Amino acid sequence: MKKFIPLLLAFLIGAALGALFVTPGFQKRTDVYLQKFSVSEDGSAVTVQTFTTGSMGYIRAVEPKQIGNEIHCSFYSCFGGLNSSFGAKSRFEIQADDSAEKIYFDRGMSFDQLILERDAGTGVWVSPSPLPQ
Repeated sequence: MKKFIPLLLAFLIGAALGALFVTPGFQKRTDVYLQKFSVSEDGSAVTVQTFTTGSMGYIRAVEPKQIGNEIHCSFYSCFGGLNSSFGAKSRFEIQADDSAEKIYFDRGMSFDQLILERDAGTGVWVSPSPLPQ
């Protein structure tokens, strides 16, 4: 029985460390903002450059979901701990078909924030608010 105690402790410590490494990567980031954007030549993709206002953590992924003519984007933290930059990215490509007219960023418990919209007259993507310099 005494031989199993160190093995059990090693397993429990490893499981706890593994959970600390993996868990942050499933948390949504609701403090992501648009820095700049570009549109592909054929208009099928919008590339967004983002930044966070939080003092800790980085973004690793975006999950865009199209609902009607709107695309709602949820962002996720990096794996590897609270302030890990493992797999961090700030540029993301969002596929936008011809029916997409607006792109929103997830704001958690409040309403999603409108980040980009397609101008009805010209069909060009524009930001409804000024972008940071």
